[in-house]
Amino acid sequence: MIDYRLIGSRLKAVRESKNMTQEVLAEKASITVVYLSKIENGKVRPTLEVIDSICVNLDCDLGYIFGGSSPNTDYYQQDKICAVFKKLKPEVKPIAMSILENLSKLP
Repeated sequence: MIDYRLIGSRLKAVRESKNMTQEVLAEKASITVVYLSKIENGKVRPTLEVIDSICVNLDCDLGYIFGGSSPNTDYYQQDKICAVFKKLKPEVKPIAMSILENLSKLP
C-alpha cells in the first residue's frame, strides 16, 4: 500500500531543504499550487508522472520519495544488508564481508 502522506512529507522536506516555495515548484512541475499543497499533505493520489515531474524539478531521487532511501545515501539498504548478513552461517560471513569490501573499492 502506498502511503501518500509519507510521500508528500518527503517531497515537502526536500522542497524546503532547497528553499523553494510551493509556487515556484508548482510552476516548474506544471501543476497548481493547490494541487501541490494537497500532494504534500497526502490529500490526493498523484500519478507517478506527476511525482516524477516534481522530483525532476527538485533534483531528488524518486527512490527516496517512495522508499525513504536512495542509492546516493550512505545508509542505502543498510538495514536490509545487516539483516541478510545476520542470517549467514558463521563460516560464510568472512566471504560476504570480503565481497562487500571489494565492491566498495570499485570506481
